Amino acid sequence: MKSSASLGAIIESQDYDTAMTIGKKPGIVKTFPMHIQNTNKRRKNFMQSVLLLFLLLIVPGVLHAQMFSVEEPERRTRVSSNILSAGPEFLNMSLREGDPFTGRVYNFTEPVYRIRLELPSVEVYGGFRPRMGEADSLNYLNLGANISGSLPLTISREYGIVLPLWLSTDYTSVRERGSQQPESEQFRQSSASIGLGVGAFLRPVNNVRLRAEFVPQIGFTMSSMGSDSGQLASLNGSFRLHVDQIFRRYGLVLAYNYTWRRYSGSDARFDYDLSGHNLGLGISF
Repeated sequence: MKSSASLGAIIESQDYDTAMTIGKKPGIVKTFPMHIQNTNKRRKNFMQSVLLLFLLLIVPGVLHAQMFSVEEPERRTRVSSNILSAGPEFLNMSLREGDPFTGRVYNFTEPVYRIRLELPSVEVYGGFRPRMGEADSLNYLNLGANISGSLPLTISREYGIVLPLWLSTDYTSVRERGSQQPESEQFRQSSASIGLGVGAFLRPVNNVRLRAEFVPQIGFTMSSMGSDSGQLASLNGSFRLHVDQIFRRYGLVLAYNYTWRRYSGSDARFDYDLSGHNLGLGISF
């Protein structure tokens, strides 16, 4: 009778600080802390702020792209702004020291293959690790996209300095082939993040361009099946050497990309650091 009275008092008080469900056994009450709801609200507000800030910067970014591809008014020549590149990435993945976890650990330093398509204001990429013989059981897959805008600080035909804004989404999976391990225990992270950095470009001669960007980002990540969520911190660096119009509108691009990601969640199994150096060769069109 006492527990029934207590339960009635809680319902009567309309105390929404705790969501309640009644268990199968009489007298058992499971509670879901309010911080879960607050986390969802914070994420919703975060994404709304991200979209508003991105809209404020996307228009200057488009203007920057147009200025970057136009020469003098009397001799207009639009340079290639689309890039398709591919190449190896030297990836390092490690569980952070000190995390109290003794299960399956995906620590490795291996080359993976990366392909990247860059369009004005949009970039999509993918990475995978092919199987290295019958004894090799490690599987790596990465897919992602960046939407970017930029705020020009100083712009001319020969050089420019901008503040790039990135809105990114990423999916990374690392698992063992043929493993009976439940999906909720595998490293499969989906993330969304935003960052504001600094970038510069230089045109030393008419058909050669140099471009570099460095963008730190913050965001949130969710593991397989929604079993864990947490924060994501990342650093992104890129460098491009363009040799324009080698054959008509087609040019050659040498690309370098640096990536560092830190996953931090409530579950120590997924607290990994990833870093990679990607070298790519591509064409502009």
